[in-house]
Amino acid sequence: MAVIDDVRRLSQLDFLFLGQQFANSQLGTQQTTWYKGRLQQANDGAWIFRSISADGTVVGVQLGSVTGSWTSSESVGGGIQVQVPVSPGLGAGFVFTITLILTQSLPQELT
Repeated sequence: MAVIDDVRRLSQLDFLFLGQQFANSQLGTQQTTWYKGRLQQANDGAWIFRSISADGTVVGVQLGSVTGSWTSSESVGGGIQVQVPVSPGLGAGFVFTITLILTQSLPQELT
């Protein structure tokens, strides 16, 4: 299925999770921060993640429009997952990457 189709399917869920993944290939480290929320499409066609929280905490992430750099996959255990690269990654001296992850379920170690 195309990435845009997976994004649309995620937007129809009552909630999903957005992960901000920070990775440093030189040090071999990776950290991910998770938020629970909804995916919505703005009037200009761009995608927005809006958090939902019982304590009133608000997180909003403007994801932009789906581009060729976005990828998606689907598995039985994890459902649909869309990866949105934010930083250029390796090359030209970069060893630090940021990736946004939209997914139906949290990683097993968090549940």
